[in-house]
Amino acid sequence: MPAILLLIVFVYYPVIKNMIYSFYNMSAFSVHEHFIGLDNYRSLFADPVIRTALKNNFIYVFWSLLFQVGGGLLIALFLESSFIKRGKVFFRTLFFIPSIISITVIGALFTFIYQPDIGLLNSLLRFLGFDSLAAGWLGNSHTALYAIIAMSQWQYTGYAAMLIIVGIQRVSPAVLESSKLDGCGFWQQARYIIIPQIKDTVTIVIIITLNWAMQVFNEIQVMTAGGPGNATQTLGNYMYTAAWSYDKFGYASAIGNLILIITVVLAFLQMNISGFGNES
Repeated sequence: MPAILLLIVFVYYPVIKNMIYSFYNMSAFSVHEHFIGLDNYRSLFADPVIRTALKNNFIYVFWSLLFQVGGGLLIALFLESSFIKRGKVFFRTLFFIPSIISITVIGALFTFIYQPDIGLLNSLLRFLGFDSLAAGWLGNSHTALYAIIAMSQWQYTGYAAMLIIVGIQRVSPAVLESSKLDGCGFWQQARYIIIPQIKDTVTIVIIITLNWAMQVFNEIQVMTAGGPGNATQTLGNYMYTAAWSYDKFGYASAIGNLILIITVVLAFLQMNISGFGNES
């Protein structure tokens, strides 16, 4: 009951209130809300910035699934394999540490790394003789989004790997030992034994990654605030901008509902495709 009450107060009630607010014209300075029906949603679907933000979110989703889930799975398999005899705790800690560092600190660090004149990345490229590749990474509309994505994958891939490691550790050692005696190599064990048995764990990691990628805000706000232009604008950042820069709280609520609907639909699709929770 306490858990249900917490969910009602801090999850379901705010979601329902946000849905209601999306039908109103609201301002931080207005005393009364004005009911406008579906006008916010009509504006939403006609807004070109929404299309740009939605595209950027799906780019985030693609690269996050590739690096955080795919890369995290490879890291987890490697760390739990017989290739590493000692120091497993050290390597787990090494990969996990970036995920617990403040995003403000990470953003400031990578802003300096991407700095066009004295930044570490361009300095390294010039040192290696690749002067033509040096760029203003965060100031270029063609590279800014991917520069932020690279930073975020560095930070969270280790977190995904740790979640997958927990699933791998639940696989029966007797089954793995038996397969090894039958001649199974590392990749055969991974493909035919480990991955099928951690399917639900991988599905949870995918859902967490989808949820984060659709709601990404902090990285964008800290490093570019959606710029240059709207090149790095995402739905989460645009929702914040609509509320606090444009003073359109009803419109921001509509954007929030769009994020909610897309996230829920993607999560349910993934659960159905993977057969999450179904016993084989």
